Amino acid sequence: MNPYQHPQPKQALNWSLGKQWLSQGIKLFQHMQKHWYATLLMVAFAVMLLSILSVQVALMALMLAMPLMTAWFYLLCRQQSKNGEVLPAAIQLWSQCWQKLLTRFNVLLLLGVLAVALNYLMHTLQLGLLEALQLPPLTPDAAAEIMLSEALLRLLVNIITGIPVALLMAFSPALVMFNEDTPIQAMIRSVKTVLFAWRPILSLTMWLMMLALAAAFVISLVMGLLAGVFGLGMVNVLMLLFMGVMMGVVFSANYVTYDALYPVNGDNNDSQDTDSNQQPESIYKEI
Repeated sequence: MNPYQHPQPKQALNWSLGKQWLSQGIKLFQHMQKHWYATLLMVAFAVMLLSILSVQVALMALMLAMPLMTAWFYLLCRQQSKNGEVLPAAIQLWSQCWQKLLTRFNVLLLLGVLAVALNYLMHTLQLGLLEALQLPPLTPDAAAEIMLSEALLRLLVNIITGIPVALLMAFSPALVMFNEDTPIQAMIRSVKTVLFAWRPILSLTMWLMMLALAAAFVISLVMGLLAGVFGLGMVNVLMLLFMGVMMGVVFSANYVTYDALYPVNGDNNDSQDTDSNQQPESIYKEI
């Protein structure tokens, strides 16, 4: 039997909790950033090698591996929450997390296959809706002259076709990894969890969007100043760094949300592993 059949939130679910989760996610990312960047470098290196054979194969492999990458980072975050400020040596930590990841590797890979199929299904639906609305494919030239009404209509179509994927995949990797759900069970429970905690999750999403917009504004100003001096190469590097940091913050905040809704208890399997002699000390407690 899975250790958690329903969310067991640590606190009352209200709107203000979303901002708290974001703050805790940023704090967690500050502790985990070296592991996050190392993970991104490994993934980027693997994608570059595969792109030599085929760009399409590389992109497909990246999409299939996203649940594995997510679960990997969540495992690292769980070790952080168990050990507080002090983490074991990087090699030891990665070895422990890799062994745990292998126990759910095939299930997470299957989740990746379902996620890719779902994305292609929603993309096909999106193209169908755009065609039904008599909206042609958007080209760079057409994007420069697009009307506000058409832009809003395209945005609405993107939201309609994107929300199902977001709901189904929001907590699926964590539920597969920690709750030992099957991919289908995890996707169904992910939707139920989002609906169960929709207020703080919607609040968190809005705070993340505002943070991303504010950071993007500052980065655009910096890139505008540097582009004339260092050229577009420096601009591209800054853009990649910005995307990497924002992804890390989003992943960290998402793990904090999962940890708040499915807190570790004494009956969890994690308390029976090789690290059971260590006292859990969550870094997510409100000061």
